[in-house]
Amino acid sequence: MDSFSFALKKLLTVLAMPSTALWLILLFALVLLLIGRKILARSLMVVCVLLTFCLSLYPVSGALLYHWEKQYNALHELPLDTEMIVVLGCLHYQDENQPLSSQVLPCGAIKVVEAVRLWRQQPQVKILLSGGDNEGSGVQHADMLAKLAISLGVPDSKLVRSYQLKDTAEEAANIARRYPNTNLTLITQASHMPRAMRLFAMQGLYPTAAPTYYQVKNWHADLTWQSFIPRLSHIAKADTATYEALAMAWLSIRR
Repeated sequence: MDSFSFALKKLLTVLAMPSTALWLILLFALVLLLIGRKILARSLMVVCVLLTFCLSLYPVSGALLYHWEKQYNALHELPLDTEMIVVLGCLHYQDENQPLSSQVLPCGAIKVVEAVRLWRQQPQVKILLSGGDNEGSGVQHADMLAKLAISLGVPDSKLVRSYQLKDTAEEAANIARRYPNTNLTLITQASHMPRAMRLFAMQGLYPTAAPTYYQVKNWHADLTWQSFIPRLSHIAKADTATYEALAMAWLSIRR
């Protein structure tokens, strides 16, 4: 995928996120109000407010995200036949005034911690860390993850870095070329795991799933009155669920 297509795909995905779409609807409603289409403008504003309220409720946004997070169980013990642990990257930012654990976003740091936890069960296994410099920081994301893993006690000799890859599809293809007959354990966000496993399967790879970074907690516990307090932070869960739904739909179309 060339840089323009990749950027266009990302832009269209961002515009389709509920948090962005709601603002666009509100902006469109204001434009309609200015040009005298008051009934339509007010109707759109009401719809926007209602959707914002619904998506800011944990039972709503949590249900959307839980659909993706529930599909693979957590991995407590590393399979004995594992030859390599694959960690799919996330994002980082360069800020020397902050500790390394803060420069790597939680979605990346938690995956490294999970990889180290599993690696300690079988220290002979290697860890592949994935991620290029997609944010333009001048540092490859895989190197940032490697620094974090080394600080947690993993020898550099046990780390494999995979650079210059834009997304999971490219990483799956890269690993299929480099390690075609290797028993893999795959670590990524619980919500991302269904799509990641599908992309790896499309390359003839069938790793053991080791999901982490769950955002929906104790879903089967009884709901309390606090569960129905609207919070804008819950809309981020709806964004994640929407992103995965769109990405899976895109995979189905491409096939």
